[in-house]
This record gives sequence, C-alpha cells and structure tokens, in this order.
Amino acid sequence: MKLLLTANGVSNPELEQAFLELTGNRKGLKIAFITTAGDNIEWIPEKEGSEKYVAKLKELTPEDRAKKESWLSGYQEKYKEKGYDVVFVDLKEDPAKIRETLEAVDVIDVGGGDTNWLLDWAKKSKLDTYLKDILIKGTLYMGASAGSMLVNPDIGFTWWEPIEKWEGTDRVGLGIIDFMFQPLHGGNDVSKAKEFTERKKHLQSLVDYPWKIYLVMDGQAVKVDGDKIEHIGLGIKESI
Repeated sequence: MKLLLTANGVSNPELEQAFLELTGNRKGLKIAFITTAGDNIEWIPEKEGSEKYVAKLKELTPEDRAKKESWLSGYQEKYKEKGYDVVFVDLKEDPAKIRETLEAVDVIDVGGGDTNWLLDWAKKSKLDTYLKDILIKGTLYMGASAGSMLVNPDIGFTWWEPIEKWEGTDRVGLGIIDFMFQPLHGGNDVSKAKEFTERKKHLQSLVDYPWKIYLVMDGQAVKVDGDKIEHIGLGIKESI
C-alpha cells in the first residue's frame, strides 16, 4: 500500500516530490477529497451530568460558510492547475455513492479537523469495511492531521483531555497502518516529545498500547510505500 500521512498537507517541495513518487508522476489523476473532519461541531455531555461526550453538528455562520467554500475552491484550483480532477466527498452522504466514487479515483485525500467525528462517520458510512481493499489495489491514501490519524490502529493518543472522560467511547482506528501517527502543530518544536512520552506511558498503564508513535511536525509526513516507511520533511524527526 501507498500512503502519505502529513501534519498539515503537502506544504513543501519535499512532500510534493513524495506525492509524485507515490503516484508514479502520472498525469490526469483523479482525487477524492474527504471533507468530513472539517465539519463545524462541538462536543457536549450525552446528558446532564454525564461523563460521556457526543458530537453535535453546528450550523455554519454565513462568514464561516464563505471561508469554507473559498478554501475548498482553492484546494480544487491547486490541483486543477496540475491537470488533476477533484471531487469532494462527505461521509455523511449516501454510503453506496461514496464507495462508488472512492473506487474510481487514483488518490483518496482526507482532510484535517476532528479525529473522533471523522472516525465515527468512517464507520457509519462503512468506509472502514472496504478502504483497505481499495488501497491494496494501488490507490494512494493521503491525509492531513485527523485524516492521517484516521488510519491509526487506535486514536486514543489523540485525546488531550484525561482519558477517563472518554471511557466507553470507540477509539479503535481503521488499522490500515501498524504504527501511530501524531501531528505536532505550530512549528518544528521537539520539546513536546517529553509530554508525548508521558502520555504514552499513561495510556500503556490503562490499555494495551504497543505501537511506535511518529511525532510529525508541520511540514513533515510519514511516507509509506509497501514495507518501506520514511519520516520525511522539514526539521528534526522524532518518534517514541
């Protein structure tokens, strides 16, 4: 399988080169961009006094809607200039239509946002039941932040709040990869490595947590080409 798991998208020449290598520098690529993680949501208690939280979809303000439309238009233009076709996919739409679309493209690009919301809809749409089969056939999987974390075996590491808050919540990722991807946003600051090491120890004290974790900063990616795994991009590379 081929994957390009980024922290903040294909944002520099090295990552662009990795994209070209993984797609064989083919012309006329068809790209499906999954936008669901970027939905405007809030997490609220399931009921008054409950420690379990559920996501609620909020209506976009006219200003936010205009910003989102502008961003999506910019994404489409970026790839159109390269001669690629882009189709937008929302996992809240018809599951059969989603599958038909994803099976017909060369690249599946999953945008960033809320990882738990994205995981929930990946399972509701049944994406989790067939994505690996599509990738085995040669389709490139590309992700940014939450889109990269979706393919983790477990997303528990992404929860910043005490893990007890999420007890009983589904944290099992799609398990496409056998390591963990964790983005570090806000620059190439490796000082967070200690914080993440402690977080990993905490999780290991509560649940089975055997995986290597790549700490991927903005401008970096984990490139997977078959059995070859590379941590690429700008700055110092950290894993725990």
